[in-house]
Amino acid sequence: MSERRTSAMLRVPFVRMCTLHFDAGRKAQAFIANINILGAYLAFDEWPAIGEGVLMRFGSAGTETLVDIRGVVAWVNPKQQHPVHSLPPGFGVKFLDLSAHAVRRIESIVEDYVARHPQTAR
Repeated sequence: MSERRTSAMLRVPFVRMCTLHFDAGRKAQAFIANINILGAYLAFDEWPAIGEGVLMRFGSAGTETLVDIRGVVAWVNPKQQHPVHSLPPGFGVKFLDLSAHAVRRIESIVEDYVARHPQTAR
């Protein structure tokens, strides 16, 4: 695996508002907490069903182009008693069939983070 591909596999912080369109018909907004080309973790106060399909739509710095990504709810994280060093309540999304555009945008997000935090790639 090339260094570029390896770094893209890192899950990096990426705090950004996104719009969610659940297969069940519900529309909501959430914050992306971290991302890589496999999936993302979304801070959200409600818990969708594991396995439910979702379309995420978000923008990223330096571009006006929105990214649409289909995924499936892979796990949920309800409120914890001691949240100091843990993720906020929310859920993980496993990405499905990423477009070439989505892959490039996510790899760019990860690579930008690694460039600013080189110790992360070790």
